[in-house]
Amino acid sequence: MCITGTINGMTQTVAPQIPMGVHYKSRSARDHLKDVLDAAEAGGTAIITRERPVAAVDAGVLAELLTTQAPFDVLSSVTDKQVAFWLADGLVHGVGDNLAAATDDFLDALIDYATSWLEDLHDAPNHAHNRLLVLRIALHAQDRLELERAVFGD
Repeated sequence: MCITGTINGMTQTVAPQIPMGVHYKSRSARDHLKDVLDAAEAGGTAIITRERPVAAVDAGVLAELLTTQAPFDVLSSVTDKQVAFWLADGLVHGVGDNLAAATDDFLDALIDYATSWLEDLHDAPNHAHNRLLVLRIALHAQDRLELERAVFGD
């Protein structure tokens, strides 16, 4: 309960409740899916535990965090015959005869890398550290325009 107003007129109101977090075992989370989603959409978290805890959070919050922790450090080269993009660490590259073709090739390469990482590379010593990059790609991979904006900006 919260009391608001001026000295002459105080009113009792109920402050909005944003869940700091809800916690469920996996079986119970299925029965409370609405609560899980409501908590995440309200800016809180939902922790679901099976073998180990996982969190449901608002995708926008996750995207903001990943932007700072796993930036797309894209470099480019333009010649008379080709345009090329690559990540600064050389992990992923794309080329094309023009800007649109190079962009498509680069975005395809990002998605291919994230898929390979999730399927095979996640435990490889020279790839394990790319977890946040892969999460960032996966977060946007279902919407090509959104991925392009995440990689290159507006």
